[in-house]
Amino acid sequence: MFRPAAIALSLASVAVLTAACSNAEAPAKAEAAAASRVALPPECENHPLLAAMPAAGTIAGKPLTEIECQAFSVSMTYGEPGTSAEILLIDSKAPVPEESGPLSGLLAGAQETAFKSVVAGVEMTKGVREMALSSPPALASIGGEDYLAVVMDSPTGETVVIGVEPKDSGGRVGSLMSALKGRYGLTIHIEQDELSGAAAARTAYQPYLSAMRLNALP
Repeated sequence: MFRPAAIALSLASVAVLTAACSNAEAPAKAEAAAASRVALPPECENHPLLAAMPAAGTIAGKPLTEIECQAFSVSMTYGEPGTSAEILLIDSKAPVPEESGPLSGLLAGAQETAFKSVVAGVEMTKGVREMALSSPPALASIGGEDYLAVVMDSPTGETVVIGVEPKDSGGRVGSLMSALKGRYGLTIHIEQDELSGAAAARTAYQPYLSAMRLNALP
């Protein structure tokens, strides 16, 4: 299933760098969070991005199973591995933790790179859609309009995209992405192999997008 590698690599770097800055209690906190499944981890308390995340304990029939917070990101996972949906929100302009020390420059660069990856994913997906719409042969080659990438507006008016593969590749649906207010990157990814086509993409992702409280972002 399509999920831009640049985003995954950027966010992996973020997690490693942030973990390196954590205190000695971090492993114990992680174990406690995993054990409680849905308990709010200590590092999430008063996190500024939480106000924009869903308040619902269940979305599309999937219960909230994990919450994770890093210095400038929050993720929530609904459902179990293999059929889960993960919502990730990052802030490219969040203050770097004071305790980061010599890693502060790397952290700042990583969060900016993560945001730029979302921006690039949005622009690429829009470009693929526009190219197909401008050429009837190209549109026919992907299987018609139901295999076009989805482009729509977020509740706050920014562009939201969902990648869709051509019909002859299975029409599989990729991640939802949006770059918000010039600083926030939103990615939602659903694990569902049978998800195929633009109509199914809209139906599957809409409950998660609607559950976001994006107006809370400054």
